[in-house]
Amino acid sequence: MDEPQAAAAPESGITDDPEILALLDFEPVPRRAKKQGGWSAKMQRLFIAKLAVHGSPGKACDELGMYRSGIDKVFKSAGAESFRAAWAAAVELADRRRIERVAAGHADVANLKMPFVDNRRKGPRAEEAQGALPGQVLNEHGEYEDEASYRRRAEEAVDSIGMKLVRCRRAFLAEIAGSPGKRAAFEILTELPVDWEIAARLEPQPFEPWTRVNQRQPDMVLTAESGWMSGLVPYGPDKVAQLKRQIDEHRADEGLPPVDWDESTENNEQARSAT
Repeated sequence: MDEPQAAAAPESGITDDPEILALLDFEPVPRRAKKQGGWSAKMQRLFIAKLAVHGSPGKACDELGMYRSGIDKVFKSAGAESFRAAWAAAVELADRRRIERVAAGHADVANLKMPFVDNRRKGPRAEEAQGALPGQVLNEHGEYEDEASYRRRAEEAVDSIGMKLVRCRRAFLAEIAGSPGKRAAFEILTELPVDWEIAARLEPQPFEPWTRVNQRQPDMVLTAESGWMSGLVPYGPDKVAQLKRQIDEHRADEGLPPVDWDESTENNEQARSAT
């Protein structure tokens, strides 16, 4: 594969971004074979610069027209300590900037698939960060984990939270299904094609497969205000607690003991984790 051309780069040879330039002051990994299209010192710095932009080794290599396997070998090579430190700092910078863009409203929070991860160990174990393999991140337990696995778990958590929000919205729709005025107000504010017959039965709506839950949108603001998201968002009356009380009162009228809600919640969580 031909070595990518850097003709479009600034005169610095790579970038004029001061934070990224600061990352490029590392000792390049010596390469035994000086071949065209290889990971020369300049290509290693180009990779770190791209990594600081994307936060993804794969995307950085794709933009450079290089193979990911090659930079993995560079990472594992003897004398790569400085390069590995630059790699970790580049990922940190990309993640920090991604979070800042979301906080500033310049990016959708739905695109923030993984929280900021500091790949550098602190204190006496700092040297262990240099032994991390490419594609690994430091997880919440202080252990190195495959990046794909970490991202998959993060996305599963996002999906799980999303489904909880969807169920809260279904409960709210069921609550207002019998009120023509509230139904009309919901449709005007949200412009969602609600099927009120299935809403009354707490069944999935036709728009759910393609409409992502977004708490800034009117449908979820109304759901939160109604109290159906009290366990997730501390706003509005606690409709879930009210429903539990009503169930216990009904059971008392039938001569039955109240439900052990803590135990039922724990069993539900275990059942979901087993599936």
